[in-house]
Amino acid sequence: MNAESIVKGLIEEESRSRSGRHVCKRLVLIVTKGGAIVSLTKDPVRVLSKREVKPTYVLGRAFEVSVRTDPRDYVVQISLIRNFLRKVKGYISVFTGTGQMVYRAKYIDGELRRSLGKPVYAWIVRLISSAINIPVKATMLGDEGGFK
Repeated sequence: MNAESIVKGLIEEESRSRSGRHVCKRLVLIVTKGGAIVSLTKDPVRVLSKREVKPTYVLGRAFEVSVRTDPRDYVVQISLIRNFLRKVKGYISVFTGTGQMVYRAKYIDGELRRSLGKPVYAWIVRLISSAINIPVKATMLGDEGGFK
């Protein structure tokens, strides 16, 4: 990496409630300019700092992570929560290599829907959801084409 930038304030978490009926998972991935997906656990060199923070639920751990990236890469924050009815909600946020949020998709029980940002970045959400096997029944990410 010739020019480097730092993205701060990302959270990696895996926690659950005392009863075990609520589960929260947050994950940080990097999509390189070539379209490859890099996990921070596979490439710990990219992690600049890691600080423990309070998790959403009692059991488990959470870390605030600062990541070293190339300005042409994209950083993706995935946050999913499963409730006691086994329904999953969350979001997938896409940041540029400099740390600016450019796209966010909301996930509710198999449906991915654009929440904010330009649909140009929807390909990143599609790539990530297929790579980590998030079950998707329907997508409304804004890049489907057609009239609105």
